[in-house]
Amino acid sequence: MMYRTQSAIFLALSFCFQLHGSAQIRVTADFPGGSAVVVSTDAASQSVHVQPQVRQERGWPCWWYFQLHGLSIGKPVSVTVSASSTPFRAGRVLSPTWLLPDSASISSDNIHWQHTPKAESDDRKAVYTFEATAETMWVAWGPPFLPSHAEALLRQISESLPDSELFVLARTRGDRPVHAIRFGARSDDAGKPSAIWIQARQHAWETGSSWVAQGFLNWVASDDPVAIELRNKATICVVPIMDVDNVADGTGGKDAVPRDHNRDWDDDPVYPEVRAAQMAIKKLNASHRFDLFIDLHNPSPNDRQPYFYGPKLDRLSQVQYRNYIRWKAIAESQIDALEPDYRFTSYIKSQQELDRVSKNWVRNHTSPQVVSLTLETAWNRPQGSQQGYQQVGKQLGLTIARYLSADAD
Repeated sequence: MMYRTQSAIFLALSFCFQLHGSAQIRVTADFPGGSAVVVSTDAASQSVHVQPQVRQERGWPCWWYFQLHGLSIGKPVSVTVSASSTPFRAGRVLSPTWLLPDSASISSDNIHWQHTPKAESDDRKAVYTFEATAETMWVAWGPPFLPSHAEALLRQISESLPDSELFVLARTRGDRPVHAIRFGARSDDAGKPSAIWIQARQHAWETGSSWVAQGFLNWVASDDPVAIELRNKATICVVPIMDVDNVADGTGGKDAVPRDHNRDWDDDPVYPEVRAAQMAIKKLNASHRFDLFIDLHNPSPNDRQPYFYGPKLDRLSQVQYRNYIRWKAIAESQIDALEPDYRFTSYIKSQQELDRVSKNWVRNHTSPQVVSLTLETAWNRPQGSQQGYQQVGKQLGLTIARYLSADAD
């Protein structure tokens, strides 16, 4: 009798503990950049199943970023991510491959991020398993880079470069500031210095592009003699996040309505930040020797090396051809595992749409010597991390410095 009573008490306590555990493990994403829809949770196995939130007409629903609460330290956590069947715009459902990286990014402080072991996956879902190192952890598609990161980064760079200028490029349609920085040589009576424009995150989900921008900024503001020389000869403008609204709201941005940011570069842009960038670039082209425009992106999950989208070389003038070939040779010597040849955006079928891509608009509206490119930094690889992206940014800086070390034309 006593044994049965003890057993009953034990079972009751166990049941209460399970209920308590079930109440404790939870998923939240109600913070800047957060995105998750909870499909299920199981406290006993410390597992959750989520999908990226689909927000109609706000772009590809491939970005996910959420917080896990109530974890048991030292025990395995299982996170299943699957695709939603809900269209993100009329008649379009995103392929799951875009939202299922080989490894998720995890953090115990929302600052330092590392990869999980490789997921177990199929064509619809991926299961990421890792050990809980804290009661609360963050999980994301990749290391987040939010407007708050951009502001902190630009303040830090400004403090290290007293002659730099922080400015708001524009206010978005959602009335958010698009922060940017300008530094380096100034135009004066002695002549026109080179000018460089670097921007990231026209597609909000491509978080790695902002980390590349951070790597470039940290290097170019450093005491490296090559960085100092570059600052002395060129005016440099950097925008770490262009599509601030979608980044802040945790939406993908690409193929958004009414326009994709990187198809908005025409005479009547929808987005104030695109219009402001166009005006600033035209001004630099008039007051400086405008030499370089670099638009930072991340490519498809099957691309495992960084590469540049460029123009069709057989359509260039002699000066342009020489400059693009020279840039390519220098970049290949500086950027690890860079594809040796330019890619061309063959998936864009009409000339009208091609002309609305940022790099093409810049090439069509600036001086003949300008090199205007998109750098696609691969994300679905071990180097798709805070450190790996920033290394590419530094290597981009070294490429620019070498390119400008002698006249490009």
